[in-house]
This record gives sequence, C-alpha cells and structure tokens, in this order.
Amino acid sequence: MQKQILRNILIYLGAGLVCVGLLFWSLESFNASQGHWEAEIGRVETQLALTLRLAGREDRPFNRQIVIADREAGTHPAGTFSLPDQAEQMPGNRQTFQDTTIRPGRVTFQWEGHEFDLMLIGLTVDGKQYDWKDQTPIALVR
Repeated sequence: MQKQILRNILIYLGAGLVCVGLLFWSLESFNASQGHWEAEIGRVETQLALTLRLAGREDRPFNRQIVIADREAGTHPAGTFSLPDQAEQMPGNRQTFQDTTIRPGRVTFQWEGHEFDLMLIGLTVDGKQYDWKDQTPIALVR
C-alpha cells in the first residue's frame, strides 16, 4: 500500500515538473517573438533627437521620434540601445520602472529632464499620452 502511494506521488510530482518546464519554455519562446523596446539617440538638423521603437516586430510599426528643441545634437554620442537590457549604457538615462514579464512589456525612464513611459497601448512623455500611429515628431523643451 505504501509503495503504491509513493509511486503515485512520484508520478504526479514528475508530471507536475514536466508541466512547469513546458510552461516556462513556452513563455520564453513567446517572449522572444514579441520584440523589445529600443531607443536611438541621434539628431534632427542641429537638435538632439530620441527615437523610440518596438524592435524585432516589423508587423507592428511602433515608432516615435522625440526632438529636444533646446539641446544641440552632439550632447550625447549617437547610438542605439535595447531597453531595458542596455538602459544603464544609454548616456544620461535613469530607468525608473520595468516590467518585461510578457515582452515587450513596460519600460519607464528619465532622459534629458523628461520622463518616457513605453507601453503597447501608447507612449507617455511627461504625463501626456501619444499614439504610436501618429508619426508627427514630438517636440520637447527642457
């Protein structure tokens, strides 16, 4: 009788571990296919610009350009940074929140005196919501 109970416990425990392993594998596989947030420091004419986009998902054209009107280009070296993974490498960046349990997730950071909140439902800059579909550059003054 005890051997039967022990055998059943081991079978259920093994099946449970397999299910948990499959769940983690499927979540990781799903996350890898969803893309990630990306920030690119550049220039528009002589002004400093930041382009925020969803990288790795060309079927979802989430892309907005922010122009810092009172900052000259060259303040920060040009570069592209994966967020939140490379946030500490981005000059002048201070990441305040991240939740990438389900990618691309939500990333909030402060850069050049402005707060940026990236989510699939929209981009929030200094508390004001912007739609990803609108491609008009966002002009900011420090």
